[in-house]
Amino acid sequence: MVIRVQTKRAIFKPAPYDTRRRSRRLPNWLILLLLGILAGGSGMLILQTSYGPKHLTSTEAQKLTEELNSATLERQRLQMKVEEQTRLLEGAQAASEKLNGELKEELAKTLALVSPLKEQLNLFAQSLPYDPRFGPVGFSTANFIQNKTTTQLTYLLWLLQEKPDRPEFKGLLELSFEGVYNDGRTETITLARTQVTFGHYLHVTGQTDLPAGFIARRANARLFDPDGKRQVTWRVFPVVIK
Repeated sequence: MVIRVQTKRAIFKPAPYDTRRRSRRLPNWLILLLLGILAGGSGMLILQTSYGPKHLTSTEAQKLTEELNSATLERQRLQMKVEEQTRLLEGAQAASEKLNGELKEELAKTLALVSPLKEQLNLFAQSLPYDPRFGPVGFSTANFIQNKTTTQLTYLLWLLQEKPDRPEFKGLLELSFEGVYNDGRTETITLARTQVTFGHYLHVTGQTDLPAGFIARRANARLFDPDGKRQVTWRVFPVVIK
C-alpha cells in the first residue's frame, strides 16, 4: 500500500494590494552607532567642563575687553613716544654730524696756521741761549712781571735741554718769590710744585696772586727729579714791576 504525502500549502496568502503596513525595527548597527555618538558627545562635554578652559561670564568678558582696549591704547601711546624720540635722536645726530664736520674743518684750518708757527718756534728754540754750567737740563730765559696796581704776577719760562736728541725729561718745577712788604718786612713766597715733561724745550706760562702789599724782587726757579727729592738745576731771575 502506498501512502502519498502532499506538500503543505499556505492557507492564506496576502494579496499584492494589501494596504496593511508591516512593522519595521531599527537595525542594530544604527542603534549602536547612535549610542556611541551620544556617549562620545557626553564624554567630550564632561572632559571639556572638568579639564577644558573655563568659559567667561559676560562681566569677565567685558572686563577683559576693556583691559585689551587699554593695553592697545597704551601700546599706541608708547609707539608714538618711540617715534618722537627717534625723530629727536635723528635730529640730534644730524646736528652732531654737522658740528663734527665744522670742527674738523676748523681744526684743519688751525693746523694749517699752527704748523708754520711750530717751525718758527723750533727755530727760535734753537737760538735760545744755553748755559752749560747748570747741567744738561736748565732754564734758558724767563720773564717775571708784577703789576704794581694789583697783586697779580705773570711769568714765562723756557726750559731747555742741551741737545735736541736727549731723552725726554720728567720732573717737578718749583717757583718762589723773594720780596718785601710796604712796612719793610721781608718774605719768600713759594708756589706749589708742578709736573713738567719736555723733550728739547718747553715754555711755561702762568700767573699768581701775591699777598696785598707784597713787592717781589726776584724769582727762584728750581727743577727737581720726579720724586722731588733731588734738585736737578736752578736759576734766579729778576722781577719787573710795571
